[in-house]
Amino acid sequence: MFGQNRMGDTVKHYDQLASRYDRLHRRWLRHAGGEAQAALEALVRALAAPGQNLLDAGCGTGHLARSLLSEGMSAEQVTLLDPSRQMLDQCADLPVEKVTGRLEALPFADAAFDIVTCVWALETTTDPDLAVTELCRVVRPGGVLCLAFCADVPVRGLTHSVMRHALLYRGTGRFLSRQRVIETIESQRGFTVRSIPSNGPAATLLAKRCAPVGVSAGSQSKGLNQAPICRRS
Repeated sequence: MFGQNRMGDTVKHYDQLASRYDRLHRRWLRHAGGEAQAALEALVRALAAPGQNLLDAGCGTGHLARSLLSEGMSAEQVTLLDPSRQMLDQCADLPVEKVTGRLEALPFADAAFDIVTCVWALETTTDPDLAVTELCRVVRPGGVLCLAFCADVPVRGLTHSVMRHALLYRGTGRFLSRQRVIETIESQRGFTVRSIPSNGPAATLLAKRCAPVGVSAGSQSKGLNQAPICRRS
């Protein structure tokens, strides 16, 4: 079993929380997940290049997209996906493509995106294994998957413990094994994973999909030239 318990359908919870989600989420970031999210946003800024396209899967109210658009990323490069229609309604001000859909069954072709992000959404799915597999599926060779999620790591202090129990009590998510997520990604062909250090009951992962042997990463992903080329013995 991936987390501590099987999750029910959380979409209805996020439909109800949509109008006040940002206020509640700021509390989580302030006390528990801020470092993990900052690490992910820094990764995306460092990796993004002109002409690349990005999928924010489980986009919530569009915080990451707003940040990237304000820094010059073209709206044509960004696609937002969330299973909650009400959460997507909070993104109405963003002139980007918006898709209602689940992480466990992404409505996109294989290898469709240069950068795929999933921030505080993997832990809300009914089947994290399947969601990770789907996220990997839509990453182009030479592209990257950036994840931030609630991680089942030892808590430090009363604040982390309170935030942990609050999430479980609300039934809006669970704490996943960071090692299990890494192993699931690495089981997908051509992926290497790096864990980005951060404090709190959270994890940030960078997964790169290698370009095929003999094909430059740049030609595959329109700019992620630093992505490794797979070389198998």
